Amino acid sequence: MSIRKEDLHFLVDLIDDKDTKLVYDLIKVVLEKDNQKKIAVEADNSPLSEEEKKILKEAEHDIKNDDLIDWDDLHV
Repeated sequence: MSIRKEDLHFLVDLIDDKDTKLVYDLIKVVLEKDNQKKIAVEADNSPLSEEEKKILKEAEHDIKNDDLIDWDDLHV
């Protein structure tokens, strides 16, 4: 399937500002993979959003209370 570069430009224009770094890194990986270079992705040290903090707190609570599902139990 052939995709025109104009279609990619259109999609890039639709990207939310908060996701631009992620999309940039993904495109960079795709472009560099042919060069067989070791690819280093920069750490995202930006502050967590309130939603991310909530998810992290819930995960920490589940771990503390051993309220987890064993991976092997899912594939019985």
